Amino acid sequence: MSRLLVSRVTVLIAAAGIVLAGCGDSTGPSENEEGWNQYSVDDVTFEWMVDDSLAELNSRITAPTSGWVAVGFDPTSFMSEANLIIGYVSAGSTSIRDDFGTGQTSHDADTTLGGTHDIVLVKGSEGSDPIQTQIEFRIPMDSGDDYDKALVEGTTYAVIFAYGSNGADDFSSGHVYAESVSLEI
Repeated sequence: MSRLLVSRVTVLIAAAGIVLAGCGDSTGPSENEEGWNQYSVDDVTFEWMVDDSLAELNSRITAPTSGWVAVGFDPTSFMSEANLIIGYVSAGSTSIRDDFGTGQTSHDADTTLGGTHDIVLVKGSEGSDPIQTQIEFRIPMDSGDDYDKALVEGTTYAVIFAYGSNGADDFSSGHVYAESVSLEI
């Protein structure tokens, strides 16, 4: 197969995965015992709480992998122009990166594009029984960075959840799961 055909097939498979993503089992948004909003789909849980006093969004994403986990806010098409937060835990150390969707199936670090890293890592953890990675972080509701989307409390946004395969402790390997939903922040 030619490289061009392989590239087109890869893009189509990724696009189909995100389009079909709305088909997973989910529970509607609810509030957990700590007062955080919570949304679960398949085995991925996203939790969030707006801190009005600091104008920040506190977030946690948990997924059934020992690799990277990610959440993306407000894409225009698939991953395009989404504010993506990607993190992983390796040897007890957590790494997190602020990315921007540069295309329907591509992303780069904000800092590579001339923007700023606007994530505050709270903590990360990785479990083996069951296998899961959880990343907790804070982002400004409006960082002023051209590569971050301003978020307004009470507004509904497309939100992407994704994770990599077990052991994918990096920011570049492909996802084994992706889902896109609409959530009110």
